[in-house]
Amino acid sequence: MVAADEALRIGLFGGTFDPVHQGHIELALHVLARCRLDRLLFIPALLPPHKQQPVASFAHRAGMIEAALADCRQTDGRVRCSRIEERLPAPSYTLNTVRALISEEAGCRYSLVIGADSLLDLPHWHRIDELLQTVDLIVVKRDEIDRAAVDRALAALTPAFVPNPGHCDRWHGQGGRIALYLDDIELPVSSSAIREELAKGMAPALLPPSVLAHVRRHRLYGWKEAV
Repeated sequence: MVAADEALRIGLFGGTFDPVHQGHIELALHVLARCRLDRLLFIPALLPPHKQQPVASFAHRAGMIEAALADCRQTDGRVRCSRIEERLPAPSYTLNTVRALISEEAGCRYSLVIGADSLLDLPHWHRIDELLQTVDLIVVKRDEIDRAAVDRALAALTPAFVPNPGHCDRWHGQGGRIALYLDDIELPVSSSAIREELAKGMAPALLPPSVLAHVRRHRLYGWKEAV
């Protein structure tokens, strides 16, 4: 068995990414460096159980992530797109995704990257008690949710997380699991405003050129060339 301090540390950044944009890429790079991960996986959801269903197909959303990462030299190959949910049963429950990843690459330590808003919603996730015994948590700041709410949410989970006296941004859970809180970057804005701009034939500032090229080529999100 691989010791915990020797295992590859892999971050799991899930979402619809409809479409992926520069804010997502910057967050991934920040988490990779700040949390000293060996790798970070973008995991586009096939059919998310807690959110509005995606506008673009899974294949297009994954393709746009791969295009954006191919153009980003800073990733150094350590930020990748996983299409694992494409072959898993719908809806896309996180526990099923994590278990599938573990079956493919055992011996790694996985960390789930979520916003503070999702942290507050965790008690409603599918078999959350099992998930919290399987992954660490990396919680990213959301302006509308203050630090006290984050503290309360972590303490209320089952199993609960307790503060680390020496590290104000670190909590300990059951079985050696940990939770980290990042307040030096915020979870990216929704992609809905970007879709609205694309439908008007505009080139959103946050959209990487390779993603815009994909949108234009496949006429996604109602794209029409501006007259």
